[in-house]
Amino acid sequence: MRWFAIIAVCVLALAGCKKKKPAATPTDSGPAPAIKADGLPAESPPPTTGGAGGGGGSGGIIAAGGGIGVVNSQQALGGGGGGGAVMAVRKAARRANAMNELKNIGEIIFAMQVEDGRMPTVDRIKEELKRTPQLYAGVTEGAYVLTGTTEPGGLYAHEVNADREPGIAVIGGRAVRSTPEELQPYFRTVPRPQAQPQPKAPQPAPQPMGKIDNRPPQPQAQPAAPAARVTQQDMEEVRLFIDNRSGATGQMPTPQETSAALKQAASPQTVTLIQSKAITIAPARTREDVWAYETAALQRGGLVATAGGVETMTADTLRRRLGGR
Repeated sequence: MRWFAIIAVCVLALAGCKKKKPAATPTDSGPAPAIKADGLPAESPPPTTGGAGGGGGSGGIIAAGGGIGVVNSQQALGGGGGGGAVMAVRKAARRANAMNELKNIGEIIFAMQVEDGRMPTVDRIKEELKRTPQLYAGVTEGAYVLTGTTEPGGLYAHEVNADREPGIAVIGGRAVRSTPEELQPYFRTVPRPQAQPQPKAPQPAPQPMGKIDNRPPQPQAQPAAPAARVTQQDMEEVRLFIDNRSGATGQMPTPQETSAALKQAASPQTVTLIQSKAITIAPARTREDVWAYETAALQRGGLVATAGGVETMTADTLRRRLGGR
């Protein structure tokens, strides 16, 4: 019986050991990182942002580079800002349309001249161009220059670099291709900015010597102004006006007409030389006569303007050309 009881206890113990254990409840924590052969955790792949074919913001793009991941910005692979490129495209487009736009500007200025009976000012031209935004932008952005000439046959406008390289200019209302050399005579007749008068230095107050002296200071003698010097450019400016006027009307202008017109269009220096009698405008009746001359040339020779240009003559030659004056 004792042996039978021992065997029964052993059978029951073995039956209890064969029961299945309950499965472990999974947790929220991720799996433990895999361990490489060198004992360090394996590198996990970088998280992806966005779709496979898109990307936003300023994130980098990993491109293959000889087996090594090379990070390049989107700008380096073709993206990035394009402000300078946009301006370059706009300037190239305007250059391509320069002939047509300057032709339209010339027609507008010519129509204003016919309507008013005189050449319009730069400010008035800009007001008129505001009706055509594309032409107005060409002027305000510096692509085209309005000269403000007072001559109907003069230089109305030109491309910004026409004085240094071949370009397009508007002469007498017509847009033409020109070179800097061809435009030089017209540039000489373009109104120059008026020189601002310099303020006079204040006179120091008289200092009393011992007793108080309330007498006003005595005016000091001003040094004599140096004699005005007539240059080749001054004579060429006068000659060019007479040439344009006689060519347009078929008649030589009188000295009074020439002087009055030059006061409006010539440079301040040339106007001063005419008013001070340093330049004399001759009463020429034909284009072969003397048009103008340096007044001092009658005594010592000097610059003389004729149909052939500005040249230097002796006093005897000038008097003979003037008819023995």
